[in-house]
Amino acid sequence: VCVLGLRTMQAVSHFQDLALQKFTELWQYAFANYSPSTVVWVGTFVFHEVAYFGFSFLFFLCDFVPFLQRWKIQPNKTNDWKSQLKCLKWVLVLHFVFQLPMMVVFSPTMIDLLGMSTDLPFPSRRSIAFNCIANMIVEDCYFYFIHRLPHHPRIYKHIHKVHHEYAAPFGMAGEYAHPAETILLGTGTMLGPLIFSRHLLTVWCWLAFRLIQVVECHSGYDFPWSPNRWLPFWGGAEYHDFHHRTSLG
Repeated sequence: VCVLGLRTMQAVSHFQDLALQKFTELWQYAFANYSPSTVVWVGTFVFHEVAYFGFSFLFFLCDFVPFLQRWKIQPNKTNDWKSQLKCLKWVLVLHFVFQLPMMVVFSPTMIDLLGMSTDLPFPSRRSIAFNCIANMIVEDCYFYFIHRLPHHPRIYKHIHKVHHEYAAPFGMAGEYAHPAETILLGTGTMLGPLIFSRHLLTVWCWLAFRLIQVVECHSGYDFPWSPNRWLPFWGGAEYHDFHHRTSLG
């Protein structure tokens, strides 16, 4: 068992080293052949799409695994293909028509005005972790007030009601929202990096963390290994599912 464990750790370490090497080579090629601003907005958008739909797809597959249905929060509610397709179409509109232009606008600001680095070597894991925690605190404070405001009865039916169309949410519905809310929340996601982050990789790590959070809390599943089981500050799917199920404004 010890030998097997040691070999597994060695294999994982080798894979990590190889993946880092390939990623570094791709990073060097991109910045050697394209302008930093272009790499930032193109890379951020591609990373966002792959991460968001990748995480969403994992929870989508859970609906087809009978063993996992015991942890589905609303087992009697099913999101049919029509609902999934409607969500996908609108999310893609939000991504290409609203989020992509925001990334294009933010890129020169990050590179030219804030002097965000794209150089090697990459930041340390400790530095990335510190930045993600700082960004999370800023974004959480911002989100609290921005999320309460659209729930005001005079505003809810015009903006936030769109996001609550799915009373039994699923992962991909995390960014299903009114365009105004997309812009407001997207701005909040970038506030922390604009203040604390000084390297592009740190921003992408933060973005991955934030997307995991968004998709997981809309997933409709509360697993024994879900983050809210071991992170006291993580709201999780159970809490947010109740919010979607009962919120009327």
